Amino acid sequence: MGARGRWLGGALAERPSEVFRRHVYVAPFYEEDVLALVERLGPDRVLFGSDYPHPEGLAEPAEFADLVAPLPADQVRQILRDNTASLLGLDPAPAG
Repeated sequence: MGARGRWLGGALAERPSEVFRRHVYVAPFYEEDVLALVERLGPDRVLFGSDYPHPEGLAEPAEFADLVAPLPADQVRQILRDNTASLLGLDPAPAG
């Protein structure tokens, strides 16, 4: 359907899932399988949401770090800080 459909701007040159992956970020709910989400989307597309009492936030936001703790340290940093900093145009803090 998508390959033969009419699209504003012309036919898609790539898979819709790749377009999605490049343009969408996800702030997962605490109850979700965050590690599976990171595996599917990549650590550069997952954001730490801390806007409690907003649904994806936690009363104790640091508890979210427990969900991503099994990941490599650079990916944890990416999810907990660097991805949002990049979206906001902030300079990344030095690692360490």
